[in-house]
Amino acid sequence: MELFGLLTELKGSTLQFAADAVYERINCSIDKHIKEHGIDAPIGTPYQPVWQPEAEREQLDLRATGITSIVWCIGFSPDFRYVEASVFDGHGQPVHQRGVSAQCGLYFLGLPWLHTWGSGRFSGMAKMPNTWQSR
Repeated sequence: MELFGLLTELKGSTLQFAADAVYERINCSIDKHIKEHGIDAPIGTPYQPVWQPEAEREQLDLRATGITSIVWCIGFSPDFRYVEASVFDGHGQPVHQRGVSAQCGLYFLGLPWLHTWGSGRFSGMAKMPNTWQSR
């Protein structure tokens, strides 16, 4: 596994990333608040990750690295802004049959009512029979 920063763009088969500076911005705003209000608080220390990559990667060429699938984890609420495919209804929701869209190779997982209400929760998914067909 390799971690990247914030996805900012897709050019051809290359994903572009920006460094994730959220933690430092939050710390700076807290330190500024403490200073402005004269609060007596210990000085924070910069975040030190337990593992450091050899170099900060700003891009990833999917084709050159042989990546053919992406699992898109969107967090707590759906955000399909980066999915540029004609697979959405008039309300911005994906049109699919049990998670399989009309776009070859584009699948949805973790949405409610993919098959049952529990489909929206990974703990609610049961092993499915081997009925998937290659598209």
